Amino acid sequence: MIQNGSGEVVITFEDLHKENKPIGPLPTGYAECTWSESAWFLTKGCYSSTCMRGQCALLNANGHDLSFQRQDPFYLKGVSLSSLWMDTADVVLEGWAQGVRKYSQTLMVGKNTMTNFDLDYRDIDRVSLTTGGAHIVVDNIILRLD
Repeated sequence: MIQNGSGEVVITFEDLHKENKPIGPLPTGYAECTWSESAWFLTKGCYSSTCMRGQCALLNANGHDLSFQRQDPFYLKGVSLSSLWMDTADVVLEGWAQGVRKYSQTLMVGKNTMTNFDLDYRDIDRVSLTTGGAHIVVDNIILRLD
């Protein structure tokens, strides 16, 4: 996780590479978020064909949907996604505030290509990614916390 002085946080998952495991569940409270049980880290040592920018990324284990939330509202500015095995996959990305869906967008992602999506999801406390059973790799999540 990288934080700059402007309140922006980039969750890169790179610090999980130090765990010396190729794959596994995210630690409890990782990046000060609550993650769904399907949120696992994945290293290039496990799947060298993935399009990660670094050595570690987020995977939706068993193709299950992903979600994360924070106690305080935040602004989701961007996310980088790729499909692990399918040539293309549709991911429904939603932003929620106090149980009410504020944003919903279908994003098409491809295999062997990490796609950056710029977002403008303001004042939310939860993000969900519905994957339809596809295995998705998430490389970076950009939040603004102020």
